[in-house]
Amino acid sequence: MNAPAPSKNIFHKFFGVPRPYNWGYAFLFAALGATVTLALSAILFESGCLSFSTTSVVGCGLITVMMTTFALMIPAVFIPGRSRLDIAGRFTGMGTLVMAFLSGAPVFLVRASFRNFFTYIWLRLGNTVVFPALFSYAAETSKSSLVLQILTDSLIPSLGICVFFYGLMWSGIRNADEDLSYYVIPVLLCLYSLNFPDLPGIFVTGIWLCRVRKDSGNIWGPFLCLTGSRFFGLILKGIIDEVDLTTLRTYSDMPSTFFFSSLPALVVSGILFAFFRKILGEFHFTYNADIYGNEGSKYSSGDDTRKVDRFRGGFNTALFLGVIIFIIFWVMMFKGIRL
Repeated sequence: MNAPAPSKNIFHKFFGVPRPYNWGYAFLFAALGATVTLALSAILFESGCLSFSTTSVVGCGLITVMMTTFALMIPAVFIPGRSRLDIAGRFTGMGTLVMAFLSGAPVFLVRASFRNFFTYIWLRLGNTVVFPALFSYAAETSKSSLVLQILTDSLIPSLGICVFFYGLMWSGIRNADEDLSYYVIPVLLCLYSLNFPDLPGIFVTGIWLCRVRKDSGNIWGPFLCLTGSRFFGLILKGIIDEVDLTTLRTYSDMPSTFFFSSLPALVVSGILFAFFRKILGEFHFTYNADIYGNEGSKYSSGDDTRKVDRFRGGFNTALFLGVIIFIIFWVMMFKGIRL
């Protein structure tokens, strides 16, 4: 039998599916999927094949769907099949899912507040507005465009994020290393977002979703949390709003009303986070005590730790290449190159 070529051995060592699976392997595929999406969007829109622009509701929605599909959903479909992962988790009851949905209220409050404050500070320092890589603008919003916007900027991306970051990546984290995941996963989520104005809010949201994923035991908890955030954003519209980046040139263009609403919203969000953390923790403890008795604390993440590599095993070549690709996208975005 012929021995495999050295180049094949090297490729398999650095890019083959790790045994056992680790959390950092999938991020390279997210970066490659994002690259494919941006390349296809450039071909479609710059060639004139499509009659709408990338910043229209339809154009942005199309790119968002492609991004979610190629960068998040496809890796989440094919990688678990080769690694025998159960990324969906287990059902822990409707009470947990309802609380996860309601916890979307403080998520919206903190994201809106941080966006307003962060944008003001950024402009106050003499910088210019940095638009997200994917955003849409419509002078007048009809009911049909609002439904399309909710579907493409909230529901579909939320599903992809939860399946990939809190399903596929979460499956490669041991219970003993769980605390580190509360920082690494949010950082990678921020890299993937390509959304500078919402960066602080996305990081805080990523940390909270880790908590929801742990206590709910499945990916549907984080998904319902993000869905609830969009729902409460519609309910609270006019009470606290996110600043419209297209109306800003300097920091003086921001009305003072944003600050009057954002500061109390941060205080309220802190109180609500503490409340939901307590409630979700009680659901989590009760479920594990019923299933595992006094040994329930050993299964806090809901994963079989005997089959999952150490957290440090997630730092591999594939992860670093994925991070480098996204950093290149961020540099292009700051230089004003539309992605």
